[in-house]
Amino acid sequence: MMLDNDNKNDVQVAVRPMMNVSAGISSLPMEGSSTLSAMPSCPKGGVIVQVMFAGVCYPEGHIRKGQFRPPLPGPEVAGKVYDICNTIPNCNLMPGDNVIIFQEEQVMDHYQEFISIDNADNVVQVPNTVSLDVASMLSGSALSAYNAVLKAIPHVEKLQRVKSSINVLIVGAGSLGLWTLQLAKFLMGDDNSNVRLFVADNSIDRLITAQEHDCQDIIHWCEEDHEQYIIERTLDACRGGVDIVVDFISSPRTMMRSLKILNREGLILVGGNAMAEVSINLNTLAAKQQSIVGIPRGTVDQVRELVEAVADRKLEVPEFSVHNMDEAKEVFEDLQSCRLTGRAILRFGNSSTTHTTDVTDNY
Repeated sequence: MMLDNDNKNDVQVAVRPMMNVSAGISSLPMEGSSTLSAMPSCPKGGVIVQVMFAGVCYPEGHIRKGQFRPPLPGPEVAGKVYDICNTIPNCNLMPGDNVIIFQEEQVMDHYQEFISIDNADNVVQVPNTVSLDVASMLSGSALSAYNAVLKAIPHVEKLQRVKSSINVLIVGAGSLGLWTLQLAKFLMGDDNSNVRLFVADNSIDRLITAQEHDCQDIIHWCEEDHEQYIIERTLDACRGGVDIVVDFISSPRTMMRSLKILNREGLILVGGNAMAEVSINLNTLAAKQQSIVGIPRGTVDQVRELVEAVADRKLEVPEFSVHNMDEAKEVFEDLQSCRLTGRAILRFGNSSTTHTTDVTDNY
């Protein structure tokens, strides 16, 4: 779930015809053509990457009413360098290097194993201390969460001059919410003990997962409850209102709810998959000096910063699970039905990495 930017996309894709497509994938309602194209030639100044792992997610607006068409590999991709243009000056990449693909705008829209990247600068090297399944998340959910926290920090610092306690609410305890929790702890550190992090979700399982990531302030937004009761319970849990809301869902319901619990001079950071229009009273926003800001997509340099933080074990990786390609249909169905806790990652080809939801033994 990520916001697009205005940059031109440098990613072109193709697939070698000899690739074996599993029954699980072939039965998926794929976006775009299912016809496999020829093996891509290496572009001038570019790189060909063989996909090894891909996060199970979707770009902003990809969910349509009554229709779910997952992209593959999607916006979160990690793999190995397969070929490199020999005209790239001062290139540090070598065939076989572990890398992340940074996608500036669009994502691949059909199953593929080899991806042609026009701009080698959009290929980020991954050290051996970071496994490729973890690396696949860093250019997607981790990057979006990183930018959400970076946007929130100046507002936190501003409010700290006049308030003794600041409440930050994360709407959604999925992969984006968990990454936001971990990055808030990493970027804010122990010096922000007066910042309370809350997580709200309609799933008890996801809230339990948030608790396991050291967030004790969880709020169950049960959609069967009366709306006013949910708002009152949220205000009671926060002992008043909320100063900053990070809303990766950004549906009309969550936006209206956030506005009703937002304090004066509060900030709402939005980024998600909801395509419905939201009516907001601008006069009320102006009177309360409140702001609504979109979460940026992020940059390739920020992906490198995340790789370094994970490699140095300064940033803890939230829960994830790895699945073989023949499980893809079931995993996407779980994603659509909001049954996943943490990010699910698909293993392409014959990659030997075997991670489970318990990642503590890898760091």
